[in-house]
Amino acid sequence: MDRIHQMQVFVQVVESGNFTRAAEALGLPRSTVSATVQALEDRLGVQLLQRTTRVVRPTQEGLQFAQTARDLIDAVAAAEGQFRHRPEEISGRLRIDMPSRMARRMVIPHLAAFRARHPAVTFEISATDRMVDLVSEGIDAVVRMAELEDSELICRRIGEAPILTCASADYIAQHGRPERPEDLGAHLLVNYALRMPATSAEWEGRAAERAITVPMQSHLCVDNAESYVAGALAGHGLIQVPAHDVAGDIAAGRLVEVLAEFRPAPVPVSILYPRRRHLAPRLRAFMDWMAELLQAEGFVQDEG
Repeated sequence: MDRIHQMQVFVQVVESGNFTRAAEALGLPRSTVSATVQALEDRLGVQLLQRTTRVVRPTQEGLQFAQTARDLIDAVAAAEGQFRHRPEEISGRLRIDMPSRMARRMVIPHLAAFRARHPAVTFEISATDRMVDLVSEGIDAVVRMAELEDSELICRRIGEAPILTCASADYIAQHGRPERPEDLGAHLLVNYALRMPATSAEWEGRAAERAITVPMQSHLCVDNAESYVAGALAGHGLIQVPAHDVAGDIAAGRLVEVLAEFRPAPVPVSILYPRRRHLAPRLRAFMDWMAELLQAEGFVQDEG
């Protein structure tokens, strides 16, 4: 049996989470998919998957082999396509993780433009504002808004997003408008935490080019961006968000920027993907398009 085909079937099982969904994606009988993976394990002499009645999970050896298999599959695709020049010949599935509001408000509404260029590319977009493991979950790339620590992932910086502090007009009418960081002791913050429970609620800003942090009171903590903005709109306190993300709410008067002279440093926006010898053409095309989109829409600006 073709070894690349075995790898393709195995990777599909890892990404699908079970044999049935993998078989549907590949257009093969479930028994063929199962037999192909078994043959691969027999040839390698190692167990690649842990099987249960409902789900299959890669073993540690399976995770390592999946990464290598993806590299080889992409290398073969690149070799076979090296003389192709038409963008519509880029094909395959992309699994991308990104912040929820970026997905809902920016990427998905414009995704038809990408597919007009590359109609053979399909997407699975995760937008849950959680940390993901790219290798074990079969994610091709993640979009992150943060200062990133060193990792084994490749980072492509797109730009940086200006951050502002805002609250609802009703909140300002009830609690007053903070003019300086020292005023924040009399105010509430909608807290944001990727993992619950949150350890503290803090406002971040800059004064005289120096970063400052002010502890604040909070009666609401959320773990996703949609709830975060909803908390501000409902009058639960101040939030700090990318300027573009709330531009419409500010223009309509639903939200009001405060402490504009003390805006925090802009946040880097990056795309991260696993280190591979060969980058899939569909992922390269998506990253180029994503950078183009965020810059054209004013979500990011060039880094100073």
